[in-house]
Amino acid sequence: MKNLRIKGAIAILILCLFFKNSFAQQEQPAPNYPRVTGFFAVLVPIGTFNNNGFTANFSKSSAFGLPFGLNLLKSDHLGFSFEMVPFMLSQGGSTKMNYMLFHPGVMFRFHNGFTIIPRLAFQTDGRYGVTPVFSKIIMSKKDYQVYLSLSEPARFGNNLPGSYTTALQLGISF
Repeated sequence: MKNLRIKGAIAILILCLFFKNSFAQQEQPAPNYPRVTGFFAVLVPIGTFNNNGFTANFSKSSAFGLPFGLNLLKSDHLGFSFEMVPFMLSQGGSTKMNYMLFHPGVMFRFHNGFTIIPRLAFQTDGRYGVTPVFSKIIMSKKDYQVYLSLSEPARFGNNLPGSYTTALQLGISF
């Protein structure tokens, strides 16, 4: 009798999940591809590791970026992204634009709003490298989506030691 109740509960749970997924698919029309979207964000580095150890953002200076760009979505699972990021540096009471980052990448999109974007990085200060980006949609509306990303840039070149940074990005895509 106990096994019968457990099997019945499992069957009801499976039916509920099936109907929930069926209704969710019927409510949302399939998007047309290819499709172009734009985005704007604020990026704040947490800290950087290099030969000299760890340097936290806001310790001796403050840096932040303002990413903006276009995404060419080819399907529900794949897209191409081109991002440009002006980086600002505030140090000793003075603020300046430090460099511009050109940041193309391929988007691997998943149904749960999670996206992985491996990006190439070309900075106007002579540095270059790669940036794996892990992004999650945290709010989705009809005309826009709000997302949170974790970026892990690795940079080389310009006679400076290699560096590895962790950064957070909050943005809106439309």
